[in-house]
Amino acid sequence: MYLCTGYCRRVILKKLGKIVVARRISAVIAAMMLAQGISAQQYDQREDLAAQILKEQGFEDIRLQIRNDTLVASLEDHAYRGTFRGAAKAIQSVNEKMPELRSFEILLTDYQMPQVVVHAFKREGLWDIAVDREMEHAKAVVAHQKPLASSTGKIDITVVPMVSLINNKLDHLFDYAIRIAPAIAITPWKGGRITLQPIIPISYRLTKGDTKHYVQMGSTNISQQFLATKRWQLTAAAGFFHMERMGVQANLTFHATRQLDLSLEAGQTGETYVHKGGIHFGRWKQTNIMAKADFYEPHSKLQIELQGGRFPYGDCGGRLDVTRHFSEYAIGVYGILTGGEKNAGFHFAIPFGGKRQRRTKFVRLRLPEYYAMEYSMSAFFRYTQEKMGRSYVTQPDQNRAAHYWEPRFIEEYIAKILNGNFK
Repeated sequence: MYLCTGYCRRVILKKLGKIVVARRISAVIAAMMLAQGISAQQYDQREDLAAQILKEQGFEDIRLQIRNDTLVASLEDHAYRGTFRGAAKAIQSVNEKMPELRSFEILLTDYQMPQVVVHAFKREGLWDIAVDREMEHAKAVVAHQKPLASSTGKIDITVVPMVSLINNKLDHLFDYAIRIAPAIAITPWKGGRITLQPIIPISYRLTKGDTKHYVQMGSTNISQQFLATKRWQLTAAAGFFHMERMGVQANLTFHATRQLDLSLEAGQTGETYVHKGGIHFGRWKQTNIMAKADFYEPHSKLQIELQGGRFPYGDCGGRLDVTRHFSEYAIGVYGILTGGEKNAGFHFAIPFGGKRQRRTKFVRLRLPEYYAMEYSMSAFFRYTQEKMGRSYVTQPDQNRAAHYWEPRFIEEYIAKILNGNFK
């Protein structure tokens, strides 16, 4: 018979103690891993629910992440009119179904390129809103995620009405032209836009030889946004810019402050027109270059634009625009001094299509978000004949209301919608 001594018993008890401690540590680790797995699953379920809510509202290119009571998301709005209504609806719809989320950081994109970021925090039933271009944090948070409801390759057909009035006739009240210009647009890749826009005459009273008698080409080109950061934005386009100009164009913008943009625009274009014999192309011999300052004053809601340089037809001068923004309306006046001649007029962009035009299928037929028009006095013979002070746009929906990514403007109206002061 073998009898264990006191020393032997101590060794055995010590080993048993180590085993018990090891088992307890293992149990704690297993419990922590289980809790972490349950927590991760809960986060996944919340993110799936938030993504589904945003998708149902018509948002595209959705990337998001939820941590505690904060939602960080990147999304593209092709459903709601303007630049502020969609962001407000995204915050509102998620918060209604997930009230535990009180803080939002929403990165808004345009043609899949970042434009501004919206910070929203709910405090005692009211929303605090801030909008800026400090986009790096939001981009880093959602960068690894695959977008839900991608906008790549989807087609919009926008039916654009065009009305021209010329009231400088002596024998009758005015000449006119009513035309329709369906714009077919697609985003084939990040930052890219391909547009095809025939202009078709419906009814007109025009002088003989006026090119508006015939089918023409509107904004038919390819454009690309190469850069969109806190300070810089770079875009370029090539093709038809409107029925009389085609060529190449580039625009570099520096966001000096939240309210002031400084930009330089340059292009090389030639005259292009349609006549009985077909399309006539001129040589690309005209260089236009413009320096521009664009300032937004939030209290008066005035947008002041001052630009100077060489216009597309070779004349040199400057232009001043003062535009008042009434939520979704933009109405303004302008004056031009160029080549010793003067001109003035007014312009407006007013809501035209519905507040929401959701894209439910691969191809969408819709009305434009805004109807824009500019009236030119053009009372001076030389100014008209030499085509002074002319300009062009690269997109059919380019106006002072659509794609207006001014942070202070967006901030004000998101706050009004979320706090019940605007419909």
